[in-house]
Amino acid sequence: MAKSSEKPKFSLRLLIDEEKNRVILAEAGKDFVDVLCSLLTLPMGTIVRLLEKHQNPQSSVVGCLHNLYKSVADMDVDNFESQACKHFLLHPRSAKGSHGRDLKLNIDDTEATKFFVCPNFVSTEACRKLFSNVSTMKCRCGSSMHREIPVEEQQADGVFPSCRTSFVITDDLKVALNSMGLVMNVLNDFGYSGFDKLQEMLIDVGFEEILTLLGCLFTSEAPLTDTFLRKHCMSRKRKMLTPLVQESSVAGAADNLLTLKVYVRKTDRAVLYAECREEFVDFLFTFLAIPIEFAWELSIDIGNMGCVGNLCRSVKDLSFEKQKAATVSQCMLPYFYNGRAQPLDVVIQESPEYECLVTHYGHNMLCKKINKAVLSNGEIIAKFTSASASIGLVKGETNFIVSDDLVVTPMNSSSTISLLSKLQMNIGDIEEQVISIGKAEATSLLRASLITTSALTNGLSNFLSKMDPDEVTQSTPKIQKSDKPMKLGSFCSYVPFSCFAADRIFESMAFV
Repeated sequence: MAKSSEKPKFSLRLLIDEEKNRVILAEAGKDFVDVLCSLLTLPMGTIVRLLEKHQNPQSSVVGCLHNLYKSVADMDVDNFESQACKHFLLHPRSAKGSHGRDLKLNIDDTEATKFFVCPNFVSTEACRKLFSNVSTMKCRCGSSMHREIPVEEQQADGVFPSCRTSFVITDDLKVALNSMGLVMNVLNDFGYSGFDKLQEMLIDVGFEEILTLLGCLFTSEAPLTDTFLRKHCMSRKRKMLTPLVQESSVAGAADNLLTLKVYVRKTDRAVLYAECREEFVDFLFTFLAIPIEFAWELSIDIGNMGCVGNLCRSVKDLSFEKQKAATVSQCMLPYFYNGRAQPLDVVIQESPEYECLVTHYGHNMLCKKINKAVLSNGEIIAKFTSASASIGLVKGETNFIVSDDLVVTPMNSSSTISLLSKLQMNIGDIEEQVISIGKAEATSLLRASLITTSALTNGLSNFLSKMDPDEVTQSTPKIQKSDKPMKLGSFCSYVPFSCFAADRIFESMAFV
């Protein structure tokens, strides 16, 4: 991995309008374009972690996903099926992760996936069954599986452009093979008849610049200008989130549905919070593992994610036939993320199986297949499967509270009484509804989580049942704070977790 302390850099030639302080286009070699392509393979959780370290932690760059990531970090490990589940959500892996290892500059600080076995596997046959991707898993014999074992490198098909020519990149991240005709077309589109008002600038691009560009990828319509001339992402207004043109889930697809109980404020249709079981939380947490390219494709939205769409389309256009087969529109996640239900078009990789030539010489390695002809006297081949793969990310039989901005909290770690006392709102203004989450609802929720700070409201409001207008005008006394003990029998058993001002739901989003 390329660390910032090593300061790897490469050159980028910019054509700029100094008077307007704007980048018109850039000329770049394969190294820079490889880095651009690699950004699309980063899981959303990795992006949240990188940007929060690079920028002001209080700034929300990627919708509600920073809250989702923080929920995983704050949640006790006892709420997860295993320590590995929490670890791989905080440090998500991509199915294409190996493609970034040979980059001249790789901003991903995620360590390569490690493999561990029981230290007794050479001497004890029962310990030759499982491997783990974390060193804290227990073997069947009771020992910790802390012995790291190497894995044979697999040859991966490249997904980045392999030609050695140079590239032209526009300010909104449209990438194409360099040509005089293309440059002239770009200049004509901007109204330039020549170069008299334009200047060339040769700059060095390093770790910090790529991280800034990553943030601008989501929030800017001119990422090159904001990164290299303004040195930060300019604030911009978000477009209103338009409803998806999809039908809601139908009864025939019940096998793929999740059930969610939501509490809605009648006056403005804001979803205050949701109560759910572990299946829905599993589904939400997988958002952190989805790479940018598939988050954009799955969200069915090309107008609200900065220039992500331009870059995704460019990479597909630049790929050759062999590479296009590797960039099909199907999101595949590693076997660590095998949730209980997945209404999106997401495929979970099968848990891998490895063979290991067990020797007493210490040269043990996990391989996909071992030729039996290499065996000598006393050597055996052991077959290993994953101990880290499980069904579900969080523990079952658990209730959770999810706020509108995707703060997830186990019910057993929050006080509904204290939450109720902070609301200061009319109980009669709150309605309980049950929603079935299928593909349409799940897609809308993913899209809203990427580009708004009110994911439940913006993602699910179109799927709520209509309310009687007469009910909205009814009012009841407000819940007042009191120092006196409260009688629980006078309150409903479900308590709203949080509420947000009505204008928050329809605010224009601005990013710093």
